[in-house]
Amino acid sequence: MLASYEEPMTEREKRHIETLLEAESVGYFKTLRLIGIIGSVLVLVVGLLASLAKPENELEKKFSLPQYIFASVCFLVLVYSLAIYGKKVFSRKYKRDLKEGVKLIIGIPIQQKQFVSQNNTFHFHLNFPGLISIEVSKEDFMSFQAGEVVSVEFAKHSMTYLGYF
Repeated sequence: MLASYEEPMTEREKRHIETLLEAESVGYFKTLRLIGIIGSVLVLVVGLLASLAKPENELEKKFSLPQYIFASVCFLVLVYSLAIYGKKVFSRKYKRDLKEGVKLIIGIPIQQKQFVSQNNTFHFHLNFPGLISIEVSKEDFMSFQAGEVVSVEFAKHSMTYLGYF
């Protein structure tokens, strides 16, 4: 079991969580709006094309444009409702982090150290779910050894990486 404890978040860490939440929301609603526009246009085009088709025989019921539009609008409302509910569930953990303002600090052993020459960065590889490696300073890279424990800070509920020491 990894040793862990809680501390209050700094203002900088809270701003980081707010920035993540805001950026995710903007992208999410832009995508949702685009899907709504494409879905509405597709519903209208298919509905109009289908209403122009003539039934091949007497047994086939003529296409009902009002019924089609009603069913399509109900489907789009259902999709939007599920998407908005999913967004609320997803962002709830970030909002809870901001409200409580608590971070979790976990001591994680360093599995391996790596220097990446392409971008001149130093990394510690960790064995922790959702966090494979962290970028570290050159000084920390030189002072820590594989097998030693590095303290990693996460937001308590969203488990967003906040830093290390």
